[in-house]
Amino acid sequence: MKKTSSKNSPTETGMFISALRDFPTKLFVETTTRCNLNCFMCVKQNRGSEVSEGDFSPELFLQLEAAFPNIEALILNGIGEPLLNTHLESFIRKAKKLMPVSGWIGFQSNGVLMTNLRAVSLIGAGLDKVCISVDAIVPEHFRKLRGGGNVEAVETALSALNDAKCMCNRPDVKIGIEFVAMKNNISELPATLDWAASRGVSFAIVTHVLPYDERHAGNMNALRLRRAEFPTAQAFPERLKDN
Repeated sequence: MKKTSSKNSPTETGMFISALRDFPTKLFVETTTRCNLNCFMCVKQNRGSEVSEGDFSPELFLQLEAAFPNIEALILNGIGEPLLNTHLESFIRKAKKLMPVSGWIGFQSNGVLMTNLRAVSLIGAGLDKVCISVDAIVPEHFRKLRGGGNVEAVETALSALNDAKCMCNRPDVKIGIEFVAMKNNISELPATLDWAASRGVSFAIVTHVLPYDERHAGNMNALRLRRAEFPTAQAFPERLKDN
Protein backbone atom coordinates (compact mmCIF):
# COMPACT_ATOMS: atom_id res chain seq x y z
CA MET A 1 0.00 0.00 0.00
CA LYS A 2 1.30 3.40 -0.92
CA LYS A 3 1.85 5.63 2.06
CA THR A 4 0.51 9.17 1.99
CA SER A 5 2.37 12.00 3.62
CA SER A 6 0.79 13.61 6.65
CA LYS A 7 3.15 16.56 6.58
CA ASN A 8 1.61 20.00 6.42
CA SER A 9 2.57 22.51 3.76
CA PRO A 10 5.04 25.30 4.74
CA THR A 11 2.14 27.78 4.79
CA GLU A 12 0.02 25.57 7.05
CA THR A 13 2.98 24.91 9.33
CA GLY A 14 3.76 28.63 9.59
CA MET A 15 0.13 29.44 10.45
CA PHE A 16 0.08 26.69 13.07
CA ILE A 17 3.28 27.94 14.71
CA SER A 18 1.97 31.53 14.71
CA ALA A 19 -1.24 30.40 16.41
CA LEU A 20 0.77 28.88 19.25
CA ARG A 21 2.79 32.01 20.02
CA ASP A 22 2.17 33.91 23.22
CA PHE A 23 1.60 37.21 21.39
CA PRO A 24 0.05 38.35 18.09
CA THR A 25 2.67 38.77 15.36
CA LYS A 26 0.75 41.10 13.04
CA LEU A 27 -1.00 44.32 14.05
CA PHE A 28 -3.34 46.43 11.90
CA VAL A 29 -3.80 50.04 13.02
CA GLU A 30 -6.40 52.13 11.20
CA THR A 31 -4.61 55.49 11.26
CA THR A 32 -7.64 57.32 9.84
CA THR A 33 -11.10 56.71 8.45
CA ARG A 34 -10.96 59.93 6.42
CA CYS A 35 -10.26 59.75 2.70
CA ASN A 36 -9.67 62.14 -0.19
CA LEU A 37 -11.27 59.94 -2.88
CA ASN A 38 -14.70 58.43 -3.50
CA CYS A 39 -13.95 54.91 -4.71
CA PHE A 40 -16.70 52.65 -6.02
CA MET A 41 -15.44 49.58 -4.16
CA CYS A 42 -15.11 51.22 -0.73
CA VAL A 43 -17.43 50.39 2.15
CA LYS A 44 -17.79 54.14 2.79
CA GLN A 45 -19.62 54.43 -0.53
CA ASN A 46 -22.08 51.73 0.50
CA ARG A 47 -25.60 53.06 0.93
CA GLY A 48 -26.32 53.26 4.64
CA SER A 49 -22.67 53.31 5.66
CA GLU A 50 -22.19 54.84 9.09
CA VAL A 51 -18.39 54.91 9.22
CA SER A 52 -17.32 57.77 11.52
CA GLU A 53 -14.60 60.17 10.39
CA GLY A 54 -11.55 60.45 12.60
CA ASP A 55 -7.79 59.95 13.04
CA PHE A 56 -5.79 57.65 15.30
CA SER A 57 -4.20 59.93 17.90
CA PRO A 58 -0.60 59.89 19.19
CA GLU A 59 -1.94 59.33 22.71
CA LEU A 60 -3.81 56.22 21.62
CA PHE A 61 -0.80 54.97 19.65
CA LEU A 62 1.34 55.15 22.81
CA GLN A 63 -0.97 52.60 24.40
CA LEU A 64 0.13 50.05 21.79
CA GLU A 65 3.83 50.24 22.66
CA ALA A 66 3.76 47.10 24.80
CA ALA A 67 2.79 45.07 21.73
CA PHE A 68 5.57 46.25 19.41
CA PRO A 69 8.48 44.12 20.71
CA ASN A 70 6.55 40.98 19.76
CA ILE A 71 5.09 41.81 16.36
CA GLU A 72 6.61 41.00 12.98
CA ALA A 73 4.39 43.26 10.90
CA LEU A 74 2.67 46.59 11.56
CA ILE A 75 0.14 47.66 8.90
CA LEU A 76 -0.97 51.27 9.24
CA ASN A 77 -4.14 51.40 7.19
CA GLY A 78 -7.80 50.46 7.17
CA ILE A 79 -10.69 52.18 5.45
CA GLY A 80 -9.18 55.66 5.17
CA GLU A 81 -6.14 57.18 3.46
CA PRO A 82 -3.12 56.93 5.81
CA LEU A 83 -1.32 59.94 4.31
CA LEU A 84 -4.05 62.20 5.71
CA ASN A 85 -2.78 61.49 9.22
CA THR A 86 0.04 63.96 9.90
CA HIS A 87 1.39 61.74 12.70
CA LEU A 88 2.17 58.82 10.37
CA GLU A 89 5.95 59.32 10.42
CA SER A 90 5.92 59.61 14.20
CA PHE A 91 4.01 56.33 14.47
CA ILE A 92 6.55 54.62 12.22
CA ARG A 93 9.57 55.93 14.13
CA LYS A 94 8.17 54.96 17.53
CA ALA A 95 7.18 51.45 16.45
CA LYS A 96 10.43 50.82 14.56
CA LYS A 97 12.50 51.47 17.69
CA LEU A 98 10.60 48.81 19.62
CA MET A 99 9.94 46.15 16.97
CA PRO A 100 12.27 43.21 16.27
CA VAL A 101 15.00 43.90 13.71
CA SER A 102 13.28 41.50 11.30
CA GLY A 103 9.92 43.26 11.68
CA TRP A 104 8.44 45.46 8.97
CA ILE A 105 6.05 48.43 8.76
CA GLY A 106 3.86 49.19 5.79
CA PHE A 107 0.57 50.58 4.54
CA GLN A 108 -1.69 50.83 1.51
CA SER A 109 -2.42 54.22 -0.06
CA ASN A 110 -4.18 55.77 -3.04
CA GLY A 111 -0.96 57.75 -3.59
CA VAL A 112 -2.57 61.14 -4.23
CA LEU A 113 -0.63 62.82 -1.41
CA MET A 114 2.66 60.98 -2.01
CA THR A 115 4.95 63.87 -2.91
CA ASN A 116 8.73 63.63 -3.13
CA LEU A 117 9.11 65.22 0.30
CA ARG A 118 6.53 62.91 1.91
CA ALA A 119 8.13 59.82 0.39
CA VAL A 120 11.55 60.79 1.76
CA SER A 121 10.02 61.58 5.15
CA LEU A 122 8.25 58.22 5.38
CA ILE A 123 11.15 56.07 4.21
CA GLY A 124 13.54 58.05 6.39
CA ALA A 125 11.27 57.32 9.37
CA GLY A 126 11.58 53.57 8.75
CA LEU A 127 8.79 52.61 6.33
CA ASP A 128 9.55 49.18 4.81
CA LYS A 129 6.66 48.47 2.46
CA VAL A 130 4.01 50.53 0.66
CA CYS A 131 1.24 49.45 -1.69
CA ILE A 132 -0.42 51.91 -4.08
CA SER A 133 -3.97 51.27 -5.32
CA VAL A 134 -4.42 51.05 -9.09
CA ASP A 135 -7.39 49.23 -10.62
CA ALA A 136 -7.02 50.38 -14.24
CA ILE A 137 -4.53 52.29 -16.35
CA VAL A 138 -6.98 53.57 -18.95
CA PRO A 139 -7.52 57.12 -17.58
CA GLU A 140 -11.30 57.23 -17.93
CA HIS A 141 -11.69 53.79 -16.37
CA PHE A 142 -9.48 54.78 -13.44
CA ARG A 143 -11.47 57.97 -12.78
CA LYS A 144 -14.74 56.04 -12.88
CA LEU A 145 -13.54 53.55 -10.27
CA ARG A 146 -11.71 56.00 -8.02
CA GLY A 147 -13.64 59.25 -7.98
CA GLY A 148 -11.29 62.21 -7.62
CA GLY A 149 -8.19 60.22 -8.55
CA ASN A 150 -6.19 59.76 -11.74
CA VAL A 151 -3.49 57.49 -13.13
CA GLU A 152 -1.01 60.37 -13.28
CA ALA A 153 -1.12 60.71 -9.48
CA VAL A 154 -0.28 57.02 -9.07
CA GLU A 155 2.63 57.36 -11.49
CA THR A 156 3.90 60.39 -9.57
CA ALA A 157 3.64 58.47 -6.28
CA LEU A 158 5.60 55.50 -7.63
CA SER A 159 8.29 57.80 -9.00
CA ALA A 160 8.56 59.66 -5.69
CA LEU A 161 8.90 56.42 -3.74
CA ASN A 162 11.58 55.03 -6.04
CA ASP A 163 13.54 58.29 -5.82
CA ALA A 164 13.20 58.29 -2.01
CA LYS A 165 14.60 54.75 -1.80
CA CYS A 166 17.75 56.03 -3.48
CA MET A 167 17.96 59.26 -1.48
CA CYS A 168 17.54 57.41 1.82
CA ASN A 169 19.82 54.54 0.78
CA ARG A 170 16.99 52.06 1.41
CA PRO A 171 17.04 49.60 -1.52
CA ASP A 172 15.23 47.12 0.74
CA VAL A 173 11.97 49.12 0.71
CA LYS A 174 9.30 47.23 -1.22
CA ILE A 175 6.89 49.10 -3.49
CA GLY A 176 3.76 47.32 -4.70
CA ILE A 177 0.31 47.84 -6.15
CA GLU A 178 -3.11 46.60 -5.15
CA PHE A 179 -5.71 45.82 -7.82
CA VAL A 180 -9.37 45.27 -6.87
CA ALA A 181 -10.70 42.81 -9.44
CA MET A 182 -14.19 43.35 -10.86
CA LYS A 183 -16.04 42.34 -13.99
CA ASN A 184 -15.52 45.76 -15.50
CA ASN A 185 -11.74 45.95 -15.00
CA ILE A 186 -10.34 42.40 -14.94
CA SER A 187 -9.36 42.64 -18.61
CA GLU A 188 -6.92 45.43 -17.66
CA LEU A 189 -5.02 43.36 -15.11
CA PRO A 190 -2.23 42.09 -17.42
CA ALA A 191 -1.55 45.56 -18.82
CA THR A 192 -1.65 47.05 -15.32
CA LEU A 193 0.96 44.56 -14.10
CA ASP A 194 3.22 45.41 -17.03
CA TRP A 195 2.71 49.12 -16.43
CA ALA A 196 3.54 48.81 -12.73
CA ALA A 197 6.59 46.58 -13.26
CA SER A 198 8.07 49.16 -15.64
CA ARG A 199 7.75 51.74 -12.86
CA GLY A 200 9.73 49.94 -10.18
CA VAL A 201 6.97 47.89 -8.55
CA SER A 202 8.14 44.54 -7.14
CA PHE A 203 4.89 42.92 -5.97
CA ALA A 204 1.17 42.98 -6.66
CA ILE A 205 -1.87 42.10 -4.56
CA VAL A 206 -5.08 41.22 -6.41
CA THR A 207 -8.29 41.13 -4.38
CA HIS A 208 -11.96 40.59 -5.13
CA VAL A 209 -14.40 43.46 -4.73
CA LEU A 210 -16.42 42.88 -1.55
CA PRO A 211 -20.24 42.82 -2.00
CA TYR A 212 -21.27 45.56 0.40
CA ASP A 213 -24.50 46.05 -1.58
CA GLU A 214 -26.14 44.93 -4.82
CA ARG A 215 -23.96 47.24 -6.94
CA HIS A 216 -20.82 45.51 -5.72
CA ALA A 217 -22.36 42.04 -5.90
CA GLY A 218 -23.22 42.62 -9.55
CA ASN A 219 -19.61 43.49 -10.27
CA MET A 220 -18.01 40.47 -8.62
CA ASN A 221 -15.77 38.41 -10.84
CA ALA A 222 -15.18 34.67 -10.46
CA LEU A 223 -11.43 35.19 -10.36
CA ARG A 224 -8.84 32.50 -9.94
CA LEU A 225 -5.39 33.67 -10.98
CA ARG A 226 -3.08 31.25 -12.72
CA ARG A 227 0.36 32.30 -13.87
CA ALA A 228 -0.17 30.68 -17.27
CA GLU A 229 -3.22 32.85 -17.87
CA PHE A 230 -1.33 36.04 -16.98
CA PRO A 231 2.14 35.75 -18.52
CA THR A 232 2.87 39.37 -17.60
CA ALA A 233 2.87 38.21 -13.97
CA GLN A 234 6.38 36.89 -14.60
CA ALA A 235 7.45 40.47 -13.82
CA PHE A 236 6.53 39.68 -10.20
CA PRO A 237 8.12 36.24 -9.56
CA GLU A 238 6.35 34.41 -6.74
CA ARG A 239 4.74 37.63 -5.55
CA LEU A 240 1.38 37.76 -7.29
CA LYS A 241 -1.21 37.01 -4.63
CA ASP A 242 -4.77 35.88 -5.12
CA ASN A 243 -6.61 36.98 -1.97
